[in-house]
Amino acid sequence: MIRYLLLFLSFTSLTLSAQYVPTKLFDVEKQSATARMNNKSAPQTADYDVHYYEIDLILNPAVRFVKGSVNVHFQAETAMDSIVLDFGNQLVVDSIIYQQNTFLTANTNGFNTLSFVFPNSISQFTDDSVQIFYRGTPAGNPVGTPFARVNVPNGNLIWTLSEPYGARDWWPCKSDLTDKADSISVHVTVPQGNKVASIGLLQGIDSIGTSVKYRWKTTYPTVAYLVAIGAGKYDYYQDYLRVKNDSILMDHYLLQNQTQAQSLVGLQDFMVMFDSLFGEYPFKNEKYGHASFTFGGGMEHQTMSFMGNYGGGLKAHELAHQWFGNKITCGSWSDLWLNEAFATYITGLTYEFGVVHNTNFWPVWLDQTKRSGLSFPNGSVYRYDTSSVNSLFNNQVYNKGAITLHTLRWKMGDSAFFAGVRNYIDDTTLAYSFARTPDLQRHLETSYGQSLTEFFNDWVYGPGFPQMYTTWSQNGGNFTLSVQQIPSDTNVSFFEIPVPYRFIGNNLDTVIVVDPSTNFQTFSFTNMPIVNSVEFNPNDRIFAAELLTVELDEAKQAQNELTLFPNPTSDILYFEGPLVGESTKSIRIFNIQGKLVQEQQAQQFIDVSALSNGFYVVEIMSGDQPYRAKFQKVN
Repeated sequence: MIRYLLLFLSFTSLTLSAQYVPTKLFDVEKQSATARMNNKSAPQTADYDVHYYEIDLILNPAVRFVKGSVNVHFQAETAMDSIVLDFGNQLVVDSIIYQQNTFLTANTNGFNTLSFVFPNSISQFTDDSVQIFYRGTPAGNPVGTPFARVNVPNGNLIWTLSEPYGARDWWPCKSDLTDKADSISVHVTVPQGNKVASIGLLQGIDSIGTSVKYRWKTTYPTVAYLVAIGAGKYDYYQDYLRVKNDSILMDHYLLQNQTQAQSLVGLQDFMVMFDSLFGEYPFKNEKYGHASFTFGGGMEHQTMSFMGNYGGGLKAHELAHQWFGNKITCGSWSDLWLNEAFATYITGLTYEFGVVHNTNFWPVWLDQTKRSGLSFPNGSVYRYDTSSVNSLFNNQVYNKGAITLHTLRWKMGDSAFFAGVRNYIDDTTLAYSFARTPDLQRHLETSYGQSLTEFFNDWVYGPGFPQMYTTWSQNGGNFTLSVQQIPSDTNVSFFEIPVPYRFIGNNLDTVIVVDPSTNFQTFSFTNMPIVNSVEFNPNDRIFAAELLTVELDEAKQAQNELTLFPNPTSDILYFEGPLVGESTKSIRIFNIQGKLVQEQQAQQFIDVSALSNGFYVVEIMSGDQPYRAKFQKVN
């Protein structure tokens, strides 16, 4: 899901300390009871397996209210005396039908659950069902909401958005990330003149007096947060996407002044590309659809993405989710990057491969995605805090996750990377089910033929990224390159990654890759043509910040003539050296992304108290000569 609309294109050595091992802090296979409450449904829902939901609702798009029933068909995984469902506190149970008997009470105890006690205990492996009749005004508001009513130019529109925790706010369900229903029916009755978009295939439309009932059904396994309803005065269009020998039904539910072409343009090309990389569209026996809603991004509801606009990037992102997020769903919200980082990176690949998008924008996409990731020097792709929407749906998961995948692709090579991803998607034990980060790692290691544990520990579970300070010198044909790495977060002592450099000279333009094994390492080359300049990380192959890349003579000059103290500093930074005097013109400070963050006229000190913690480079112009030195800002 895109929680925010991202417009990219409208736009000698040191001894290392022990490696950071995140599994000591958080076991990726286990969660505490508190964490389970935060990112899954109530713990009591673990004793049964849902097979089928029959959702039957009455809605009026002009009123923020829901009424109806949900029939839950399940199998007891242990002996059961009662059943617990996730159920929003603001909803009210009218009655429950169980084994043809009506019960008027259920326990809704203020913990977003309902509990129904069976007249008799159910034995293990018994199939049973319970139907809940309920009503109420769902929680939320039109921003980050599970349920919203909004005004649109041609009438009212009501829509749902349940990721991550909102399904319970409009229908009783089991909303954890361990159980997908085998099939789901969604029946919605609305006043005539309205249409209803939902998941699966449309089974029929029934006229009932002044109302109409839309009957949708999916027979693909579906998790609760991917169930959705959009109802209002839509214009409906139908088309087919042709991929190889398949014709995939395409349903469009659009608002006034939106055209079928807007919804459809480029979609078939995306579908063909994704089919070639990741296999056939996972829900080809039903459909793929678009339904407009009034949100700033999109949401990848299974078989029908809800769209706030029809830009090419958003369409590619939400379609990619049908493989990464819907066919295989993250097995915990901590592993959300398996959904969002992949969908974000695959959108980038449409630029790289020139599918719908112009390949000239691929370097721009890469640069902007990397810069976004560099804004999180202390955050990890893997989410340890799953307690809120904001802690999950942010660019640590989307953009930092995407550029981490790009770095992993560089490390593995294209063949091994894409083969491993394809094997992950094709894994029959994961398909239409759930995956955790170790599942992806296992498939990538099989195709790569080497362990990726250190990479995942550092780049996925660990915080931050490497910051690189590079010096070079040449004496005849002998060339020396010194690479120093400073992790942005001290919890990771060293990021192991091959580092590319571009060497440019009169008869030279080549990329050389070095593979440091320590934080400071020197590499020597013989018979090297004359080098005029060295470029760090050409084409943004790796996710890293460039502190400085400089010829050693210039670096020595800066170090000898520009001294910064105290370093680190919390507020005032002083400098001294022969350069200080009347010839000093200006002082500028750049962050690790190369962005100018502070500038002042020449003074004897620099006030850096307003800067965030991190590493920076000071540049002082003396005459026409720039002198640079790095410093660290701390509290």
